[in-house]
Amino acid sequence: MQNDKLLSAYEQMLTRVKDSSKTSHTLSERIDRAKEKALEFEELTREEAEKLAYYVKRDLHDAAHTIVETEHELADWLRFDLELLEERFIDLFSVMEDPTRTELDHLAEQAKLASEWTSGEVTGAGTLYCASCNHSLQFYQPDFIPACPNCGSTLFLRDADSLEE
Repeated sequence: MQNDKLLSAYEQMLTRVKDSSKTSHTLSERIDRAKEKALEFEELTREEAEKLAYYVKRDLHDAAHTIVETEHELADWLRFDLELLEERFIDLFSVMEDPTRTELDHLAEQAKLASEWTSGEVTGAGTLYCASCNHSLQFYQPDFIPACPNCGSTLFLRDADSLEE
C-alpha cells in the first residue's frame, strides 16, 4: 500500500513539474514547487517528499545529460520501443524538450554527480544496468528498484557504457 502511494506520488510530482512550466523558470524551481504542493495537500511526509523530489530531479537530470551529450532523441535514452509506453507518461517527460540549452548544460553537469541508482529507490521509465554484472532492468513506468536478480547487487547505472570506464 505504501509503495503504491509513493509510485503514484512520483507520477503526480512529474505532472506538477510539467504543469508548472509556464509559471516557473527553472526545472529545479518546478520540482521544488511540486514537492511543496505534495506537502501542502498532505499527500506525503516531508521525508517522502524530499526523497521523491530527489528521484525526480535525478531522473530528469539524467535525461538532460543524455540528450545533451549524445544529441539523441528521448527514445534512445529510454532504450526500448516507445510504443510500449503509455502516451501520458511520454508526455510527462516532454518537459525535457523545452528547457533552454543553458539549463540543459547545467542539468547535464549535475547529472554527473547523481548518476547512480540504488535498490529501494523509485525510478522513472528506462533501463538501468547493474554496476556489478551489467544485467539490465527495464522499467516501463515508475517503480521501485529491486536488487539485481542476477547477482544481488544494489547499485545501478543508467548507461551501460559507463560500466566499462
